[in-house]
Amino acid sequence: MVTGFTDYTSVKFALEAISRLTESKLSVETVKTKDSYSRVVSKDIFSPINVPDKQRSHMDGYAVAASSLTGASSQSPRVLPLVGGLGFAHLRRRRLSRGRTMRIVTGGELPVGADAVVPVEDARRAGGKIYFLKEVQKGEFCFPIGVDVKKGAVVVHAGAAVRAQDIGMLALLGIRELRVFSRPRVAIIATGNELVDSFDITHPQKVRESHSPIFENLIREIGGVTSSREIVRDDLDLMSDAVERALGRSDIVLTLGGTSLGEADLVEQTLRRISKKSRIVHGIKMDRGRVAGVAAVRGKPIVMLPGPVQGAMNAFLLLALPLVLRMTSGADSSAGAFVRARLSTGWKARKKFQDFTKVLYVRLERKGEGLVARPIVGDTESISVLTDSNGFVVVAERIRELRRGEEVSVRLLPGFSYVGGQFLAS
Repeated sequence: MVTGFTDYTSVKFALEAISRLTESKLSVETVKTKDSYSRVVSKDIFSPINVPDKQRSHMDGYAVAASSLTGASSQSPRVLPLVGGLGFAHLRRRRLSRGRTMRIVTGGELPVGADAVVPVEDARRAGGKIYFLKEVQKGEFCFPIGVDVKKGAVVVHAGAAVRAQDIGMLALLGIRELRVFSRPRVAIIATGNELVDSFDITHPQKVRESHSPIFENLIREIGGVTSSREIVRDDLDLMSDAVERALGRSDIVLTLGGTSLGEADLVEQTLRRISKKSRIVHGIKMDRGRVAGVAAVRGKPIVMLPGPVQGAMNAFLLLALPLVLRMTSGADSSAGAFVRARLSTGWKARKKFQDFTKVLYVRLERKGEGLVARPIVGDTESISVLTDSNGFVVVAERIRELRRGEEVSVRLLPGFSYVGGQFLAS
């Protein structure tokens, strides 16, 4: 029987303890470049070629040897015979003799013997002769070999997520496949006799299970995949079977509900029943969500999310998110985007939990050229606290109050703060 706990463990210590006891080796797989968008690269990708691979023109004009135009001016132009035609400008391995010129198009390869380009507007043509009105310097209006990308340069760094422009770069370089970290598989188990996964509820004591979809979508946004999702009644045998299934098909397990003080603490009882070697850290110095916990079972992490939605979200952000990110790319818990904003009103920690790590949800709004963060507060079961927010501030244990106008670091999370490019679009 679980008798409860009186001491709380800091968020930092809980994460460190479980991280040491769970597998940290990241699995890797090969994907086609065209399918690699948003995947996290497992090792540096190097360019196999120079870009450009030949010296090329970045203007439509005339290829010349710069020395052929020494002394050219508008009063005393240099006149060079034009060789080849416009079609000839697209041919490869051309050769240009000194004292002659050749048409060239933007992106065209300079012929052997040429070392500069004169834009078409800086010359005059008369029949088969071109009049050049000024001197040019060697290399003028040319892209040198490797000026854009040098052979052997790192084009995508290990641990970086592949962006749209990266795929274009890899395609240009002829890289067809790349090695990426496998998406971490996350199982979600919601527990409660009252929960149903249906929109049609006729029984007055039944409640629609609405929290799991939140975390399922956030997991997808941060690079994971939900391997299974189920609802389990408050029964030790059923819960044990569910956790066993989840451990067999996932890299991390999230339980939702069933974690509290005393005999109702179904999740901890289940974990101790499954494995006597389970390492459980239960009771986190976090407000809200202090009944959350983390565990290591057979080398895999289990995060125990409280049932109330705000406590569950806090536990996800502070405990589950760092573990999923570690499995995605080896990133630490600070990975993510932050913006600086000033609080529109003051905020105080709840009196009983002032020395806990707090999560303050905020609504970011533009004001002039800066951002203002409006604190959003409410009861732990209030989902509107989350839907009215688009960012959050992690408030350290030592901080009990934030004043109006104080600058804070607001964390943004895809799926929570924005979808696509819609953050603060309105």
